[in-house]
Amino acid sequence: MSCKTMASGCLRRRSAAIAIAVASAIGSSYPADADPLRLRVDVLGETQGTPAPAGLVVLQGQDALRPWVDAEALVWAGARGAGPTATGDVLALTLHLREPHGYAEARAGRFLLATGAVRPVQLDGAYLTARAPWGSKVEAFGGLPVVPRFGARSYDWLVGGRVAQSIANVATLGASYVQRREDGEISSEEVGLDVASAPARWLDLAAFGAYDVLNPGLAEARASAAVRSSDWRFELFASQLSPGRLLPATSLFSVLGDLPSQTIGATVRWRAAPRLELLGSGAAQDVAAGLGGNGWLRATLKLDDRGAGSLGLEIRRMDVPCAEWTGVRVIGALPLGNGFRYSSEIELVVPDNPDGRGVAWPWGLSALSWRSRSGWEVAGAVEASSTPLRRYETDALVRLSYALASPPTTAPGQRPGFR
Repeated sequence: MSCKTMASGCLRRRSAAIAIAVASAIGSSYPADADPLRLRVDVLGETQGTPAPAGLVVLQGQDALRPWVDAEALVWAGARGAGPTATGDVLALTLHLREPHGYAEARAGRFLLATGAVRPVQLDGAYLTARAPWGSKVEAFGGLPVVPRFGARSYDWLVGGRVAQSIANVATLGASYVQRREDGEISSEEVGLDVASAPARWLDLAAFGAYDVLNPGLAEARASAAVRSSDWRFELFASQLSPGRLLPATSLFSVLGDLPSQTIGATVRWRAAPRLELLGSGAAQDVAAGLGGNGWLRATLKLDDRGAGSLGLEIRRMDVPCAEWTGVRVIGALPLGNGFRYSSEIELVVPDNPDGRGVAWPWGLSALSWRSRSGWEVAGAVEASSTPLRRYETDALVRLSYALASPPTTAPGQRPGFR
């Protein structure tokens, strides 16, 4: 695979997820109200400077008097090209039921499934979980893998399950099985093992592996070990995934450096002061095109005890074939009072070999949000960037939200207005 092909694929994934990323950058860390009934609607609109706008509608419902049930829906809509033809899709539509004591739960509809060594898959189906007081857990799931816009699926389905056991509250062992069929024939079949343990208050261990039964061999594996104290955390990790997992999915750093690879490295976190945190990581990688490595340093300064405002600086170096560059990232978030909050991010990537794609690739995002006490939220963001494929690109997103709460209730023996 050529460098240009990989860059093109990464940027296509970035474009597809940009609405989610900008919404996250707007993000407000407001505490949830304690109203019995919580109905929330979020409407997001996004444009990339073309006659093909897109939008996202998020519906959420919760009831504090019936905490065993909640529902969520995520609907995407947009236009195809410059014509009036509209298109849309349901990304998630889920009903979630929980047994009040935590012994069982069920989820039905369209949702993203990931458990143990089972790799994430979007599913139209059901997921059931049962737990025993002695620490056993049984999971079962099945359904139809999602295709765009409820397209036809000819005998395509997926089934699987997982069993797990907790041991003395210090370790959990799990085993999973997944089978997927296309046109009635088995297309993939995997068995997996996962383990997580905290043998001491200062030590965490975790590992999982998935084995391909159809084409015998290890499909994916990952392991980590971490020691920690109140101010320090040191982790060793090995995996087939990029350590860029800590970055937002649409960050330019993540897009340019998230290449399939085998990785081994370490991460260190130090709380140098009550509001100052320093992080650093280094790793060696074996990608399809050869050997390489990456490293980064990040500093985050909280401007208040709650962390509502913060400043951040990151320096990153990627040095693997087809991805050789140095980048700097600055992040800021500031509450302005009266419900307003401002956030901004700026990244600058300088490639070792521009190859006619520009000597530097800048990316910037600015967002402003406002939340009223009546439940309304309004937010907007503008993004601009220069990438290896586009000299200049701008995007904008607007979000409108409303949270509907039921009137306060009065518990027996309690004065009205008090909870």
